[in-house]
Amino acid sequence: MAEVRVIARALAREGKAGELKALLRGMVRPTRAEAGCKYYELFESNIPGLFYFNELWESQAHLDAHAASAHFIEIFGKAKQLLQGPLEVNFLREIA
Repeated sequence: MAEVRVIARALAREGKAGELKALLRGMVRPTRAEAGCKYYELFESNIPGLFYFNELWESQAHLDAHAASAHFIEIFGKAKQLLQGPLEVNFLREIA
């Protein structure tokens, strides 16, 4: 199985950065405990309200299971009202 690398970007609505940050922070611990998660990091940009997830999964199946997990569904269900737009998910390929 091929590893899957992801960078996901979340931008908060005006005045909602603190609430979004608190919600997103709640993703880290349960996600790191998931099968197939090699790393899962949350970063805050120097641009206010902009957050990034840096992820590495053992396989697409593991990432799919993550997206179907109860904590993902709950947290991103709540985050929808705090986001300026949809969560941007980028799948990465290493350039040798």
